[in-house]
Amino acid sequence: MASLVESGNLPLILEMMLNTAAQESPALSATELHAASTVVDGSTVIELSEAHLDRIRRGGVTAVNHTVTTPYADTATALRQVNQCRRWIDAHADRALLALTVADIERAKAEGKEAVILGPQDTEMIGVDLDLLGTFYDLGVRILQLTYQRQNLLGAGCGENVDPGLTHKGRIFVEAMNDLGVLVDVSHCGERTGLDAMEVSATPVVVTHSFCDAMSPHIRAKSDAFLRRLGEQGGVIGITTLSGFLYYPEEPTRRPDLARFVEHVSHVVEVVGVDHVAVATDYDETLTEAMRAEQLKEKEFRNLLGDWKWEERRAIGMDDAAHFPNFTEALLAGGFSPADVTKVLGGNWLRVLGEAWKPASR
Repeated sequence: MASLVESGNLPLILEMMLNTAAQESPALSATELHAASTVVDGSTVIELSEAHLDRIRRGGVTAVNHTVTTPYADTATALRQVNQCRRWIDAHADRALLALTVADIERAKAEGKEAVILGPQDTEMIGVDLDLLGTFYDLGVRILQLTYQRQNLLGAGCGENVDPGLTHKGRIFVEAMNDLGVLVDVSHCGERTGLDAMEVSATPVVVTHSFCDAMSPHIRAKSDAFLRRLGEQGGVIGITTLSGFLYYPEEPTRRPDLARFVEHVSHVVEVVGVDHVAVATDYDETLTEAMRAEQLKEKEFRNLLGDWKWEERRAIGMDDAAHFPNFTEALLAGGFSPADVTKVLGGNWLRVLGEAWKPASR
């Protein structure tokens, strides 16, 4: 398996630093490695605020996949939410930019800005209207999750008892996403629906935020068989750091830490290889303790999130985006090489984005 250095997927400065570190002693420190890497959060809901930008800067994060619309939003609501985010980015052009291409992410890294990728976690605001799909693409959407928990016109969510797979309309929709250059996300899809999407898609499919069912069984987790198919298709899975997802089956009330995150990453590597795993916090910066309490009154959210205390809902060592350097330290401590750490931090996301964002029709 070629390294990132060999494949040319690392920024030039990082390639030079890693080559130098291989020849000289001491090796590149965790702080230097993190600073040189293009760090990507595969899934988050950002707070449109100065506080968010400050956290991102302290965490050394270059790009985020932002859940720009709320799940199950209707068309008008989703359009307003996209517009609100676009206007916020415009108002903070000195610190943020809209990511439409991998070159935009590279520019954000060079300029010390945050690249915001618009990635709704649902398609219900579009239905099967391919003109609307094109409209959301024109507005900047570059990642799109097919279903969120429940059945829709495209396929089944992982919260359904039965998953008949991708519908006929769903197959046409995935092909249209390929033609436009929108990355197909199946994080909340049922397993059959996700596998069908991989069968249909001409470009890699991703699981922007999930974890390993073999380690932490859950309706949102992905099986080893699913991971193997994902790897064959060239996709990537982002491992989340929510306590309810990284839980220990033998100690369900024990709060996980970043060593547990590394265990999930390592499991993916064992099953399918290091080129197919990445970071995705799955944090919602807009969520308050009161809002979470309301959510947990609904069975769907209890099944998703578990009954964790507010202050324990995230893995130890990753309370917010400012703590992203802890990922680098944890991965190095877990035995990952510097080159492989850069893949997990963002290199794998850059590869798959580059493949999916090349429209087949252009």
